[in-house]
Amino acid sequence: MNKEAVKVIIAALLGFISSYFVMFVLKNIHLSQFERSLYLDYIFIGLFVILTLLTLSYIVRYSQIRQLTQHSVSSDEEDAIDDQVNRYYADGMMMVQVSTLLSIGLASFSIIENQFGLHLILSGLFFIISSLASVFYLNLMHHIYPDRQFPKYSETNYIKKLFAASDDGEQHVMLEGLIRSQSSLQLLLMGIIVVLVVYSYETGQSQIFAISLLIIALIWSNAKYFLHVRNR
Repeated sequence: MNKEAVKVIIAALLGFISSYFVMFVLKNIHLSQFERSLYLDYIFIGLFVILTLLTLSYIVRYSQIRQLTQHSVSSDEEDAIDDQVNRYYADGMMMVQVSTLLSIGLASFSIIENQFGLHLILSGLFFIISSLASVFYLNLMHHIYPDRQFPKYSETNYIKKLFAASDDGEQHVMLEGLIRSQSSLQLLLMGIIVVLVVYSYETGQSQIFAISLLIIALIWSNAKYFLHVRNR
């Protein structure tokens, strides 16, 4: 049995155990409408605090990158500065992506819970800010490496041009990161499918539509990758 099969089995078992535990707890806790509303308010406030901290953090990281790349340094310090800039850039992009996803999730919760007022407005605001920040970060490559022909995010075939402008070491890092990310994402989605199956069984609320979408997403992702490799 190869490692990937073991990972799939482990992910399925962990998904089953965790989802069964969550369902057991939920079935044995009975909340009044007031208590449910109160807990939802706590969740919304917690998400707003997290989004605010993330927004401030990636703005600070952006400013730090600009400051580091504005000063001329000696050849001895250049490698250390490049490493620090790369770490700051990765930190900032990760926080931007997390902020974007959390704002989408918050907007979804607001719509589902009929919170069409301040909650929905703030989640939309955070989404707009993080989307703009993503564009600023992607275009920051021109400022970090002014002598290299990195494409602007608005250009057509952006990914292909970005890959072509990267050196061998950068291409290796990107490919390794993407492969690891795709493998982890597939295992995570499989685990989520298991969770949804257990949720449907325990609550009687069918999640067939969500499970079907996840399966379609997995098939599309794998098909796109292998067709790209096959047609090269």
